[in-house]
Formats: sequence, C-alpha cells, structure tokens
Amino acid sequence: MNLSAVDRYAIAHSPDLAVERRRAEVSMAQAYQGGLLPDPQVSASVDHPTVHRLGLANGYALGLAEDLQALLTEPSRAEGAEARQQQARLELLWAEWQTLQRATSLYVHKIYADDKLAVLRRTASILLEQARHSTHALKRHGTSIDVAGVDLSAALDITSQKDSAARAAVATDADLKALLGLAPTASLKLDNPGDPPAISREDVEKALKLVRQTRPDLLALQAGYHAQDEAVRTAILQQFPAINLGFNRASDTSNIQSNGLGVTLNIPIFGSTQAKIRLERATREQLRAEYQARLDQTTADAWRIWQTLVLLRSNVDRLAKSVPALQKMATTSQRAYSAGNLPPATYALIETSLSARQGELFDLRATLWDDTIALRTLLAMSPLVPGISGFE
Repeated sequence: MNLSAVDRYAIAHSPDLAVERRRAEVSMAQAYQGGLLPDPQVSASVDHPTVHRLGLANGYALGLAEDLQALLTEPSRAEGAEARQQQARLELLWAEWQTLQRATSLYVHKIYADDKLAVLRRTASILLEQARHSTHALKRHGTSIDVAGVDLSAALDITSQKDSAARAAVATDADLKALLGLAPTASLKLDNPGDPPAISREDVEKALKLVRQTRPDLLALQAGYHAQDEAVRTAILQQFPAINLGFNRASDTSNIQSNGLGVTLNIPIFGSTQAKIRLERATREQLRAEYQARLDQTTADAWRIWQTLVLLRSNVDRLAKSVPALQKMATTSQRAYSAGNLPPATYALIETSLSARQGELFDLRATLWDDTIALRTLLAMSPLVPGISGFE
C-alpha cells in the first residue's frame, strides 16, 4: 500500500472524521434554523353562554399574528446563517487536512520504525551470540573478565534499544490502524516513499502571501467573523421597538360579528438591547483578534519549521553519505572477527556504531517528513500526494 492509498483510505474511513462530519451537519442545521422566519401565531377561542336566553349564541374569536421585527432582521440573520454554514464546511475541511497530516506522519513513522527495529534485531542477534561465546570462553579460562564483561554489556544495551524500538513500532502500527478504521489484527505492507521534496525560501514567501485565501481554518474564521458582523447588525435592528401585528375575527355571544387589528409593541427602555449590541460587538472584536493572532502565528511557525527543515535535510544528507561507508567497514570487520583477526570489543563497537547511525538516519527521515507535511499544511501548499481532495 502506498502513501496515496493510505491517505485516501483515511479520508474515507477515519472514525474521527466520521464524528467531525456528523458535528458539521449539526452545526449547519443549527445555522440554517437561525436564519428562518418565526412561524405566524394562530389563536382561537370559543365562548359558550351559560344562560339560555333567546338570541344568545356561542361566541368565538380567531386571530393571526406575525412578528414584524423578524421580517426586519431577516436579511442579516439569513446572511449570518449562510456564513455559519460555510464556517462549518470549512472547519470540516480543515479536520480532513489534519487527518491527512496525521496519516502521512504515521505512515512514514511505521516504515522507519520497522526498519529501525530490523537493524537493531540484527545487531542484537550478533552481539548476543558474541556475548555467549565470551561467557563460555570465560568459564574455560579462554578470555578475561573485562572482555567478557564488555561483550555482555554491549549485548544488553543493544537488546534494550531493540525492545524500546519494538514497543514504538507496535504503538505506531496501532495508531495508524485506528486512524484508518482497520482491525488491530490487519496486516499493513507499506511502500517507502523516499524523502519528501524540498521547500525553498521562495515557496514559503509565496505561500504566506496567499495563505489567508487558501487555508480552511483561516477561511472558517473569516466566515465566523462575517456571521458575527451580521449578528451585530441584527442586534442593532432589534433595538427598535418590536412590533407584533395581528388580525382577528370574533363573534360575541349576542352573535355580533367583528373584525379587528391588534398591535403589540415591545418598548426597549431598560437597556437590554444596548447590552446585547455591546456583547455582539465585543464578540466580533474577539474573533478579529483571534484571526490576526493565528495569522501572526502562522508566519512565525512557517519560518521556524522551514529553518528546521534546512538543518534536517543537511543532517540527512550527511548521514546518508556516511552510512554506506560504515556498512562496508562493518562487513569487513565481520569477516576479520570470524577469522580471529579482530578483537571482540572492536567488532562490537563497529556494529553498535552502525546500528546507531542507521537508527539516527531513520529518525531524522521521519522527522523530515513530519516537518515537511506540517509546513505544507500550515501554508496550504500543493499536496505531497496528488489527487487528495483535502489539499485541493
């Protein structure tokens, strides 16, 4: 399974995303409800005379009323409802982006964790065998205690590292399967994607200029600010007297018919509407500050991650060039050790050094991927895996 397949599977089957989609549906339904006009009120009553007298009849009253202030605030409420629905859609898209980021990270961490474990298992097997030979030779007085002690110590150290790497590999495997919604017993065979493409300074500068138009969470904050701006307009309109207009038709017990017009006026004289306006305006300013703070943090994080990436790539290149030479040296030392021409301590040192450098290279490559995908997500850059809708 390659990286593209894993990312697509994560978008389609992630349990966390399923929850986010249901949450987005609830938010959009609530936003839609907030933009609707209130239903008109219908009233009806019947009066039955308790005295039986000529000319008396059952009286009745029918009424229909509507809140006129709701008609006045309807445009701003409808606009705000649309903005909140857009905000919910964008927040869902941002959740998909973050799921892709995590899926990619777990993908490469699983690959390199398995590779690191394989290296440590090989080295541990070699050193444990060497320690057994040394211990047996010590019992026969064929070696000194310091040589046997060094061999045993090296074997125990590398075994401890192997056990730690095994636990990390199990945890990463479990996390990836959980993210994909797979059974814990499912088997995953992943293709190594190699190193991620480099990101230049010019790429960062260009993306920073466009990020407010392309990153979903920033667009969601913009939609939220627009919705809150409409809430301020609605509160301003609600400071005018609320008028409830109704029409009624009635007949009393004397069978006299009448038509009427009723008006209910709510007079805002105690300042509740002014308090609401202040609250809505304060909320709007809070959203503005949050948006600006996130923009500023984006710029700071982008340059920090980019500078780290430059150092990481340099470290990876250096190690990638030195490890083959160390591997060649380890192969030569193994032949020399088998022929009895190399001291056990020297052989152990070369093997442990090789496994340490290989493990370091695996860790650096995993971190390189982590920071690269984090920077691309932060700046809403083009996807590492073409065709993944969350990045388009």
